[in-house]
Amino acid sequence: MWLTILKRLVQAVPTIIGVTILVFLLMSKTGDPVKNLLGPEASPEEIQQLRRELKLDRPLYERYLGWVSGAVRFDFGKSYSDPKQDVGPLIPPKVLATLELATVTMFVATVVALFVGVFSAAKPGGLFDGLSRTMIFVFLAMPSFWLGIELIILFSRKVPLFPPAGKSDLPFFTLEGLKSHFSHLALPVMTLGIGTGAALCRVLRASMLEVLHADFVRTAKAKGLSGRTVLIKHAFRNALIPFVTLSALTFAGLLEGSIIVETVFAWPGMGRQMVEAIKGRDAPIAMAGVLLAAMLYVTINLIVDVLYVVIDPRVRLDGGAAK
Repeated sequence: MWLTILKRLVQAVPTIIGVTILVFLLMSKTGDPVKNLLGPEASPEEIQQLRRELKLDRPLYERYLGWVSGAVRFDFGKSYSDPKQDVGPLIPPKVLATLELATVTMFVATVVALFVGVFSAAKPGGLFDGLSRTMIFVFLAMPSFWLGIELIILFSRKVPLFPPAGKSDLPFFTLEGLKSHFSHLALPVMTLGIGTGAALCRVLRASMLEVLHADFVRTAKAKGLSGRTVLIKHAFRNALIPFVTLSALTFAGLLEGSIIVETVFAWPGMGRQMVEAIKGRDAPIAMAGVLLAAMLYVTINLIVDVLYVVIDPRVRLDGGAAK
C-alpha cells in the first residue's frame, strides 16, 4: 500500500506543476503591479528600480523557475503590494482561519447528513422522507451569498444572537474564547453547511436505497436479522464509499472555494486573501495560495483512497479487487 501511495504522490507532481504554470501565466497578463503600486505619477526611474527589486525585469520563464526554487524552500518571495513583506508569514493565519471554518462546517453537515440520509432511506416514501427531500431541494437551490445576507439580517439585526462578521481574536482554550469563536462561526457555518449538508444527504440516501435493494441485503433479511442490524451493519457500511468520496471532495472545495462566504462575513481566510491578491495583482500571494490549494486537494484525494480500503477491504489501492 505504501508503494502505491508513493506512486500517487509522484503522479500528482505534474498536476501541481501544471496548475502553477497556468496561474503564473494568467497572473502575468493582469497588468504591471509596479505601476499599480506606485501610481501614475511615478517616474520611469522609480518604476525601473522597483521592477528590479521585485525581479520583474527578468524573463517570464526565469521568474517562474526562481519562484519554484523558492517554493521548494517555502520561500514565496515578497508581496507586490508591500515589497518589504515576505509572503510566507501571511499564509498560515489565513489557512488556519479557512481550515477552522471548513472543518466545523464539514462536521456539522456530515452529522446532519448521516442522520437524515439513513433515516430517510430506512422508510422511503414516508413522511420524514418526503419532508427531508423537499428541504434538500430547497436548500440546494439557495445561493450562498443570498443566504448569508438573509442570515445576517435575521440573526444579527432583527434577533441579535450572533455577530454579523469577522473572526474572534480571543484565545480558543478559554470559556469566553470558546463562546466567542462559536458565535462568530455560527452564521458562516450555517451558510456553508446548509447546502453542503443537503448535497451529502442526497448522495447518502440514494446510495443507501441502492444497497438496500442488493441481493446480500435480501439474504440478510431472509436469515432473520433485524431491520436495524441490516440497515446499520450491512447497508450503511456498503453505502459509505460514494458518501466518503463526496465528503472529501466537498471538504476540499470548502478549503479552496469558500470565497463568497468569507467575503460576505469578512472572514479572514485563504479565499478572501486570494481575491484581494488577484484584485491587487499580487502574484506571489496568489501563487502561494494556488500551490497550497493544489497540495491540499491532492492530499485529500489520497486520504480518500486509503479510506476506501478501511471501509471495504475488498478494494485495493492498485485498482484491483482483493482476493
